Amino acid sequence: MIRRQLLRAATAALAAVLAGTGLQVATAASASAARTVYYDASRAGEFRTNFDQAAQIWNSRVSNVRLVPGTPASVTIYVDSGWPRAQVTGLGSGRIWMGWQAVDQGYHRTRIATHEFGHILGLPDRRTGLCSDLMSGSSAPVSCTNAYPSAAEASRVNQLFAGSRSASAAAGSYTWTEDTGVGILVVNGRPATENYPWLVYTSGCTGTLIKANWMVTAKHCPTPSSVRVGSINRTSGGTVVRVSRAVNHPSIDVKLFQLASSVSYAPAPIPTTSGAVGTATRIIGWGQTCAPRGCGSAPTVAHELDTSIVADSRCSGINGPYEICTNNTNGNAGACYGDSGGPQVRRINGVWNVIGATSRAGNNSSTCATAPSIYGDLPSIRSWINTQVGGLPA
Repeated sequence: MIRRQLLRAATAALAAVLAGTGLQVATAASASAARTVYYDASRAGEFRTNFDQAAQIWNSRVSNVRLVPGTPASVTIYVDSGWPRAQVTGLGSGRIWMGWQAVDQGYHRTRIATHEFGHILGLPDRRTGLCSDLMSGSSAPVSCTNAYPSAAEASRVNQLFAGSRSASAAAGSYTWTEDTGVGILVVNGRPATENYPWLVYTSGCTGTLIKANWMVTAKHCPTPSSVRVGSINRTSGGTVVRVSRAVNHPSIDVKLFQLASSVSYAPAPIPTTSGAVGTATRIIGWGQTCAPRGCGSAPTVAHELDTSIVADSRCSGINGPYEICTNNTNGNAGACYGDSGGPQVRRINGVWNVIGATSRAGNNSSTCATAPSIYGDLPSIRSWINTQVGGLPA
């Protein structure tokens, strides 16, 4: 009796210590209440170890479900040459494919495995761009190696497995990159998912508000009499304001417009650096949504595409220190006519920062998205911009 009491006390003490570090220990009571989900990673090739690690990670973070290797399994894991993806047939059941495409781009193997298990456990994609969020997936930088769910993500899984465990509520298909599906077939991705307050429509081009009375676009864009600020719809909403003057950058395809009056929309910050190769970014604009020149008109609502910075060597004729080479996602998605001057943005501490202005194709082709695109690197000329506008916002 005394020995059992001491053992229970020691277990409770250990659980308390580990809880302080964010780990959870399954006691006899919690283990008996947990649902066991068996997975079969025998078809996952060299990634089998990553899925075993991913299962251990989830088991250290949640108490209402345990991921255990074994058969018959409700989760089967495969490997192929495509994107990592999960086909969820119910809460705790489905199929996972570990695709080489993300691994070849440099994404962390165990993070991918833990992320895909997250779908099986009922979590949807939540593309915040934050490394701390496991379900942000490909929106986080390639440099992100965090393979642990956040406290909120773990809590949600515990809630789901403490509930009715409805199969239909969890069913769905998810792909590591959100640019598959409908978006990948459209040059500019998908219609804007946010009402970007700093987005500017400017006479057949796109621009970005960087100060209450200043915006940035491409030098090759015409200077209009007025622009529309603060709306993803180029025909309505936001504020139409007159342009008082234009200032061209002396060497790269960047131009500033001074507005005749200040607007109330929050401008996009310009960070001190654009980011390393592999940094996740987003491009936005009103360019045509089909690839050949003149194949269609500009959309009324701006389109967006999640992409990334790639090596300068992939862009022909790039001015490396002052321009960014930006990936044509999956080889057939990217900027097109009408996107010129538009923003390339990246999330920094949850806030969209503008790092680039659309300039031109990286292969001199008249057909869009056949190669990475070239963007003016705004952080590299930040001091010049700061001087021209009389000081950027802090």
